[in-house]
Amino acid sequence: METAVLEHIGLTRNESIVYLTLLQLGISRTGAILKHSGLNSGKIYEILESLKAKGLASESIINKVKHFTAAPPAQLVDYLKKKKEMLESDEHKVKSLLPDLEKLRTISRKKVQAVVYTGLRGLKTAVDEAMEGMVSGQDMIGMGITSKKDPRYNAFWEAWSKQRIARKIFARHIFSERSDYYDAFKKLKYTKARVLTAITPVAVDVFGEDRVIILNYTEPGSWILIYDKNTATSFKQFFEQLWKIAKP
Repeated sequence: METAVLEHIGLTRNESIVYLTLLQLGISRTGAILKHSGLNSGKIYEILESLKAKGLASESIINKVKHFTAAPPAQLVDYLKKKKEMLESDEHKVKSLLPDLEKLRTISRKKVQAVVYTGLRGLKTAVDEAMEGMVSGQDMIGMGITSKKDPRYNAFWEAWSKQRIARKIFARHIFSERSDYYDAFKKLKYTKARVLTAITPVAVDVFGEDRVIILNYTEPGSWILIYDKNTATSFKQFFEQLWKIAKP
């Protein structure tokens, strides 16, 4: 029998082999277990102790020699039930710790000035980080926005904008060219868009008071998330100058 199912429910490969061997042999000494399982003798007692702890094997002394027996297969169901109970208990403990863990994360993150992410998944993470804590009435700005990049990124920003709008966070965007992508953003609520051709080789977004993402869409795509109020203020001032000369 293959060990895959037993491994899937949490047994190691060696535990699975020994358990199946015990089922086939019945009550057995370690020598017989090793012979039929093909395992190294150095680990056999460790494996048997682990199976005993899981309730899947038992030990008896016959003529002063240790013998081992597999628990009935139905015991696997009890093992899964206990594992499920432990996972539920662990889940409850982790949930109770979440507020304190988040505080630690916030403190450590404030010490970090910049974090680099890559790829589409990295972009999602960077944007979620930048947006964290923003509330209705706050705003974001973006410049150097272009449709000339992998369509997956355009699709991401269009989908993400719906989340921003749902949170009533206002956005102003400066695009580097007119396009259907630009027209789509012009129609969004809580959004204003203008065009200023070829202002920057990369895009820059500022979220709230102290978070900036510098976006480079050249594959594989890299995103620098900066936590710094002075940097955010500098980019905001630059944006306002560009906004005045950009065209609706």
